[in-house]
Amino acid sequence: MRLAIILILIINSFIGRAQSIEATYELGNLLYSEGNFSAAEDVLRRVLYFDKNEEYGAKVNLIYANSLYHSGKFSEANYYYDLAYFSASDASKVDILLQKTSCYLLLQNYSYARIELFNLPESLNEDQDKMKVFYTAMLEFAEGNFPESEDAFKQIASDTTRVDVLFDKNTKIDKLKPKTAKILSIIVPGLGQIYAGDWKAGINSLVLTGGLFYLGLNSGIKNSFLDAAISVLPWFQRYYMGGFKKAELIAKAKILERRHEVFNELLEVVEK
Repeated sequence: MRLAIILILIINSFIGRAQSIEATYELGNLLYSEGNFSAAEDVLRRVLYFDKNEEYGAKVNLIYANSLYHSGKFSEANYYYDLAYFSASDASKVDILLQKTSCYLLLQNYSYARIELFNLPESLNEDQDKMKVFYTAMLEFAEGNFPESEDAFKQIASDTTRVDVLFDKNTKIDKLKPKTAKILSIIVPGLGQIYAGDWKAGINSLVLTGGLFYLGLNSGIKNSFLDAAISVLPWFQRYYMGGFKKAELIAKAKILERRHEVFNELLEVVEK
């Protein structure tokens, strides 16, 4: 039955220009309603392209933007959300602003996400207000404003005790200092990596630089320290300096990884 409807719409698309655009629009709308966003995107794009009199833009822009959003094309989706905004009702405008906020958050364009949240009216329905608070919680967390983020998450979470626990866990992440990891690896190669929680990298660095140090010392005693400096020192310097620089990077990566874990756990609390 579904296939028959699609075939009829495709056939009708060849009958007259106005009817062609209308049939194409109906097909795109059908695909969108069925959740086939990629196919809907292609069909609706044709509607916008052939709509020379701009008769369909007002009703196509929003579902086209939503199709792009579901396809992960957030920048392009925002462009069409802007177009849809100017022809939308006041109630729909709020939903469009929230969708734009979501796009900017996913694009990690936090300053624009904040602007969209600021543009929201004070009067919102329950679902819109909850979504605004949710996006605010995400935004504040992403920008490192953890007290503000915690307050926002508590407004929408059923288990505020769990939110407290997770933000305590998040605070402990600050104890890991990238500069400390670097200094420790300057003092003892590999120690900074171990401090950051990467034992494998730490042991590898310690063994490698320790081995080169022993090789250079042994070569200097048996031959000459000048020969050792020429043959071994460049390699030792390379791995020694690379080791403490890597220790700092590992610490930064660990911080991001742990923050990401906390954030995902917060999302799970909100979804319950």
